[in-house]
Amino acid sequence: MNCQITGALRESVSLQELRDKGLPTERFEQLKISPEEMQLYGNFWEDLQCFPVAGRKGEQSQQFFFENSWYQKRNFGGERFHEGCDIFGKEEKSGYYPVLSITDGVVEQIGWLPLGGYRMGIRSPGGGYFYYAHLSSYAGDFEKGEKVKAGEVLGFLGDTGYGEEGTRGKFPPHLHLGIYVQTPKEKEHALNPYPVLQFLQNRQKNFFY
Repeated sequence: MNCQITGALRESVSLQELRDKGLPTERFEQLKISPEEMQLYGNFWEDLQCFPVAGRKGEQSQQFFFENSWYQKRNFGGERFHEGCDIFGKEEKSGYYPVLSITDGVVEQIGWLPLGGYRMGIRSPGGGYFYYAHLSSYAGDFEKGEKVKAGEVLGFLGDTGYGEEGTRGKFPPHLHLGIYVQTPKEKEHALNPYPVLQFLQNRQKNFFY
Protein backbone atom coordinates (compact mmCIF):
# COMPACT_ATOMS: atom_id res chain seq x y z
CA MET A 1 0.00 0.00 0.00
CA ASN A 2 1.54 3.32 -1.00
CA CYS A 3 2.10 6.17 1.45
CA GLN A 4 -0.58 8.37 -0.07
CA ILE A 5 -3.30 5.73 0.43
CA THR A 6 -2.04 4.93 3.93
CA GLY A 7 -2.19 8.63 4.84
CA ALA A 8 -5.71 8.93 3.46
CA LEU A 9 -6.84 5.93 5.52
CA ARG A 10 -5.33 7.37 8.69
CA GLU A 11 -7.09 10.68 8.05
CA SER A 12 -10.39 8.88 7.45
CA VAL A 13 -10.05 6.92 10.68
CA SER A 14 -9.14 9.99 12.72
CA LEU A 15 -12.11 11.94 11.30
CA GLN A 16 -14.43 9.08 12.24
CA GLU A 17 -13.00 9.13 15.76
CA LEU A 18 -13.73 12.85 15.94
CA ARG A 19 -17.28 12.32 14.69
CA ASP A 20 -17.73 9.72 17.39
CA LYS A 21 -16.80 12.42 19.92
CA GLY A 22 -19.50 14.64 18.46
CA LEU A 23 -17.38 17.00 16.33
CA PRO A 24 -19.26 18.35 13.29
CA THR A 25 -16.32 17.63 10.98
CA GLU A 26 -18.08 18.92 7.83
CA ARG A 27 -18.48 22.31 9.48
CA PHE A 28 -14.78 22.33 10.35
CA GLU A 29 -13.89 21.47 6.77
CA GLN A 30 -16.06 24.35 5.52
CA LEU A 31 -13.95 26.64 7.71
CA LYS A 32 -10.80 25.12 6.17
CA ILE A 33 -9.71 23.66 9.52
CA SER A 34 -7.37 20.73 8.93
CA PRO A 35 -7.85 17.25 10.43
CA GLU A 36 -4.72 17.85 12.52
CA GLU A 37 -6.27 21.01 13.96
CA MET A 38 -9.58 19.19 14.51
CA GLN A 39 -7.71 16.70 16.68
CA LEU A 40 -6.83 19.55 19.05
CA TYR A 41 -10.52 20.44 19.45
CA GLY A 42 -11.23 16.75 20.03
CA ASN A 43 -9.23 16.82 23.28
CA PHE A 44 -11.81 19.05 25.01
CA TRP A 45 -14.93 18.61 22.83
CA GLU A 46 -16.69 16.39 25.36
CA ASP A 47 -16.16 19.12 28.00
CA LEU A 48 -18.41 21.59 26.14
CA GLN A 49 -21.75 22.05 27.88
CA CYS A 50 -23.30 25.49 27.42
CA PHE A 51 -23.18 28.72 25.42
CA PRO A 52 -21.02 31.32 27.19
CA VAL A 53 -23.67 34.07 27.54
CA ALA A 54 -27.13 33.79 29.10
CA GLY A 55 -30.19 35.54 27.76
CA ARG A 56 -33.41 36.75 29.30
CA LYS A 57 -36.10 34.22 30.14
CA GLY A 58 -39.04 34.39 27.74
CA GLU A 59 -37.23 36.41 25.07
CA GLN A 60 -38.22 34.81 21.76
CA SER A 61 -36.06 36.73 19.29
CA GLN A 62 -32.37 36.06 18.76
CA GLN A 63 -30.44 37.58 21.64
CA PHE A 64 -26.80 37.06 20.62
CA PHE A 65 -24.81 37.55 17.44
CA PHE A 66 -21.33 36.41 16.45
CA GLU A 67 -19.35 36.10 13.23
CA ASN A 68 -16.25 34.26 12.13
CA SER A 69 -13.75 37.06 12.78
CA TRP A 70 -10.83 34.65 13.19
CA TYR A 71 -7.47 36.25 12.38
CA GLN A 72 -8.90 39.55 11.23
CA LYS A 73 -6.49 42.44 11.71
CA ARG A 74 -6.60 44.50 14.89
CA ASN A 75 -4.62 47.69 15.61
CA PHE A 76 -4.75 48.52 19.32
CA GLY A 77 -1.32 47.93 20.86
CA GLY A 78 0.24 47.42 17.43
CA GLU A 79 -0.87 45.43 14.42
CA ARG A 80 -2.00 41.94 15.38
CA PHE A 81 -4.56 39.28 14.50
CA HIS A 82 -7.83 38.51 16.26
CA GLU A 83 -7.37 35.23 18.14
CA GLY A 84 -10.96 34.74 19.16
CA CYS A 85 -14.62 35.35 18.46
CA ASP A 86 -16.75 38.27 19.66
CA ILE A 87 -20.30 37.77 20.94
CA PHE A 88 -22.68 40.75 20.97
CA GLY A 89 -26.02 40.99 22.72
CA LYS A 90 -29.25 42.41 21.34
CA GLU A 91 -29.18 44.90 24.21
CA GLU A 92 -26.00 46.98 23.94
CA LYS A 93 -25.63 47.40 27.69
CA SER A 94 -22.54 46.71 29.75
CA GLY A 95 -23.29 44.46 32.73
CA TYR A 96 -26.62 43.28 31.30
CA TYR A 97 -25.87 39.67 30.24
CA PRO A 98 -24.32 37.00 32.50
CA VAL A 99 -21.20 35.29 31.16
CA LEU A 100 -21.15 31.55 31.92
CA SER A 101 -18.39 28.97 32.02
CA ILE A 102 -18.68 26.75 28.95
CA THR A 103 -17.12 23.82 30.82
CA ASP A 104 -16.25 22.52 34.23
CA GLY A 105 -12.73 23.63 35.03
CA VAL A 106 -10.19 25.46 37.14
CA VAL A 107 -9.49 29.20 37.24
CA GLU A 108 -5.98 29.74 35.89
CA GLN A 109 -6.02 33.50 35.31
CA ILE A 110 -8.10 36.40 36.57
CA GLY A 111 -7.71 40.17 36.67
CA TRP A 112 -6.94 43.04 34.36
CA LEU A 113 -5.15 42.95 31.01
CA PRO A 114 -4.72 46.09 28.85
CA LEU A 115 -6.18 44.31 25.81
CA GLY A 116 -8.73 42.08 27.51
CA GLY A 117 -9.89 44.29 30.35
CA TYR A 118 -11.31 42.28 33.23
CA ARG A 119 -10.84 38.69 32.09
CA MET A 120 -10.90 35.13 33.35
CA GLY A 121 -9.16 32.02 32.04
CA ILE A 122 -10.61 28.56 32.76
CA ARG A 123 -8.81 25.26 32.04
CA SER A 124 -11.21 22.41 31.22
CA PRO A 125 -10.56 18.75 32.13
CA GLY A 126 -9.55 17.96 28.53
CA GLY A 127 -6.93 20.70 28.48
CA GLY A 128 -8.77 23.50 26.69
CA TYR A 129 -8.06 27.00 28.03
CA PHE A 130 -11.14 29.23 27.70
CA TYR A 131 -10.41 32.97 27.82
CA TYR A 132 -13.35 35.28 28.66
CA ALA A 133 -12.49 38.95 28.13
CA HIS A 134 -13.96 42.49 28.44
CA LEU A 135 -16.11 41.57 31.47
CA SER A 136 -17.85 44.51 33.11
CA SER A 137 -17.38 42.82 36.50
CA TYR A 138 -16.93 39.44 38.14
CA ALA A 139 -19.77 37.47 39.72
CA GLY A 140 -17.74 36.63 42.82
CA ASP A 141 -14.34 36.70 44.48
CA PHE A 142 -12.79 34.06 42.25
CA GLU A 143 -9.21 32.99 42.89
CA LYS A 144 -6.61 31.07 40.88
CA GLY A 145 -6.97 27.35 41.47
CA GLU A 146 -10.69 27.59 42.25
CA LYS A 147 -12.96 25.03 40.61
CA VAL A 148 -15.97 26.16 38.58
CA LYS A 149 -18.88 24.24 37.07
CA ALA A 150 -20.24 24.48 33.54
CA GLY A 151 -23.03 27.06 33.50
CA GLU A 152 -21.67 28.90 36.53
CA VAL A 153 -21.83 32.69 36.21
CA LEU A 154 -18.30 34.10 35.94
CA GLY A 155 -19.17 37.74 35.42
CA PHE A 156 -21.06 40.04 33.07
CA LEU A 157 -20.60 40.98 29.43
CA GLY A 158 -18.97 44.39 29.22
CA ASP A 159 -16.71 46.87 27.48
CA THR A 160 -13.54 46.97 29.59
CA GLY A 161 -10.05 47.06 28.13
CA TYR A 162 -7.82 48.88 25.67
CA GLY A 163 -6.11 50.91 28.38
CA GLU A 164 -5.12 51.06 32.02
CA GLU A 165 -7.20 49.27 34.64
CA GLY A 166 -10.78 50.51 34.73
CA THR A 167 -10.85 51.71 31.09
CA ARG A 168 -14.33 51.32 29.60
CA GLY A 169 -16.30 52.38 26.56
CA LYS A 170 -13.65 52.04 23.84
CA PHE A 171 -15.90 49.63 21.90
CA PRO A 172 -19.47 48.24 22.06
CA PRO A 173 -20.13 45.77 24.90
CA HIS A 174 -19.30 42.21 23.92
CA LEU A 175 -17.64 39.02 25.12
CA HIS A 176 -14.34 38.10 23.49
CA LEU A 177 -13.93 34.32 23.69
CA GLY A 178 -10.52 32.80 23.05
CA ILE A 179 -9.62 29.11 23.11
CA TYR A 180 -6.05 27.85 23.53
CA VAL A 181 -4.41 24.45 23.88
CA GLN A 182 -0.88 23.33 24.61
CA THR A 183 0.97 21.46 21.84
CA PRO A 184 4.49 20.04 21.64
CA LYS A 185 5.52 23.19 19.75
CA GLU A 186 3.44 25.89 21.49
CA LYS A 187 2.45 26.51 25.09
CA GLU A 188 -0.57 28.51 23.89
CA HIS A 189 -1.84 27.45 20.48
CA ALA A 190 -4.91 29.50 19.51
CA LEU A 191 -7.96 27.76 18.03
CA ASN A 192 -10.85 29.39 16.20
CA PRO A 193 -13.82 29.48 18.66
CA TYR A 194 -16.39 29.97 15.89
CA PRO A 195 -17.28 26.27 15.37
CA VAL A 196 -17.49 25.82 19.15
CA LEU A 197 -20.00 28.67 19.41
CA GLN A 198 -21.99 27.31 16.47
CA PHE A 199 -22.15 23.95 18.26
CA LEU A 200 -23.21 25.54 21.56
CA GLN A 201 -25.69 28.16 20.32
CA ASN A 202 -28.62 25.80 20.89
CA ARG A 203 -27.42 25.23 24.46
CA GLN A 204 -28.02 28.80 25.56
CA LYS A 205 -29.30 29.23 29.09
CA ASN A 206 -31.93 31.82 29.89
CA PHE A 207 -32.47 33.43 33.29
CA PHE A 208 -34.81 35.84 35.05
CA TYR A 209 -32.61 38.75 36.10
